[in-house]
Amino acid sequence: LPPRIGRNHALKENVFMMVVCIGLRIPLFLVGKPGSSKSLAKDVVKSAMIGDLSNSKLYKQLQQAHLVSYQCSPLSTADEIISTFSRCEGIQKYTDLKRFVACVVFDVVELAEDSPRLPLKALRPLLEIGRA
Repeated sequence: LPPRIGRNHALKENVFMMVVCIGLRIPLFLVGKPGSSKSLAKDVVKSAMIGDLSNSKLYKQLQQAHLVSYQCSPLSTADEIISTFSRCEGIQKYTDLKRFVACVVFDVVELAEDSPRLPLKALRPLLEIGRA
């Protein structure tokens, strides 16, 4: 971390959970108030989990992570969510899955809850069986 960034408990916990869940391919929902280091943790993980290019011995041993973000809104649709997962699947298609993982990151997921289209219903089959 750059020296001007405070290594607070929330940041450490969020980074730890993200790294572990990415490595084990376990879905993770980081929920918290604004300012609780969720976005910062995502940025830290994104810049650290770069495989052999990492400056850290620890992160060189871990998978390279490619984070695909989706900005949720009240206008979000199930098709958009499925498409985001499909992009990750396409990115991983020709890679060594022991060394590489693509992850979907939803930003402000609570905004999609307000959508009359109920886009978050698409998550259940994607998370349970990996396909919609």
